[in-house]
Amino acid sequence: MTFTLTLKGKLYSIRRHPSILKDMRKWKNIEDHGKILDEKEIKEFLSKIKNSSLPYYVNSDDKPKLNRLCHVEDWNNSEVKTALSELQKLNPEGYIHRKDWEWALGLIAMKRFGKLNQDSKAIGVGVGREAILFYLAKKISHVYATDIYDKKEWNEAAPYDFPENPKKYAPYPYKEDALTVLRMDGTKLDFPSESFDIAFSFSSIEHFGGRNHSGALKSLREMERVLKQGGIAVITTEYILNDKEHPEFFNQRTIYSDLINKLEKLRIVEPLDLRITSNTLDTIIDYFEAKNWGNLDREYIRTHPHIVIKYYNILLTSVMVVLQK
Repeated sequence: MTFTLTLKGKLYSIRRHPSILKDMRKWKNIEDHGKILDEKEIKEFLSKIKNSSLPYYVNSDDKPKLNRLCHVEDWNNSEVKTALSELQKLNPEGYIHRKDWEWALGLIAMKRFGKLNQDSKAIGVGVGREAILFYLAKKISHVYATDIYDKKEWNEAAPYDFPENPKKYAPYPYKEDALTVLRMDGTKLDFPSESFDIAFSFSSIEHFGGRNHSGALKSLREMERVLKQGGIAVITTEYILNDKEHPEFFNQRTIYSDLINKLEKLRIVEPLDLRITSNTLDTIIDYFEAKNWGNLDREYIRTHPHIVIKYYNILLTSVMVVLQK
């Protein structure tokens, strides 16, 4: 088993850096050389961004855009802080996690388009047991939560027993009759067309498989189908800052070519801003630390925001895309 994992790591290093094969003497230490090249690529990218003539900053007092990347400055923005507080995700210890940002900005989008009312129905796709489900159940007519809910690798985020007992996982009281949880494939929604005012999914569609992100596109097309005219789709997914290619994560090209440009009736509500702030680039943490972030030392968590993740030679964060039918 150890040999298989090591070989897999070596092959992944070669895929990232084919130049390693030029010197076969490095074979025994190929993973180490791959890590060195990864670090070199990341440093060159950061240097290019930070030393550009127009480094990017945002004013925390401004009204936040919807279609954009996650910024560390958002935690000082009054509108975002209000949304985090409503969701009970404004951490008193100052912990910063991009998942909380996804929910907060999603909530802001729903408010701006007048969808948070007792006439609205919403469907969540690949939503597991996310806190926003219980918040929405208090605010709108009905919310349907859908996910696979099996006993495999996603069981912590989407517990197998959640459809039968969502109350067990509720972070606060909610209208129990306003939340229905269903085992359902996100690429094939078992609902009639024109059924919902809101469709939402937070960093799930990238995991739906298929070549050229076809699973993600199928899911967006299903949301497009089940939304009413004027309804909104509130989506976050994983975005690659340094423009590498990846079968799950999106980059500057594929977010359009594989997703946005292939939708028929859904249109983005504002231009997509894919700039990252210089301050946010100072928050980079390693993927393997990010996976275990919640269990790390409290002081480390406080001083290391979970916003930009380094996955080998890839830098990724969350991107919000709000579309309207």
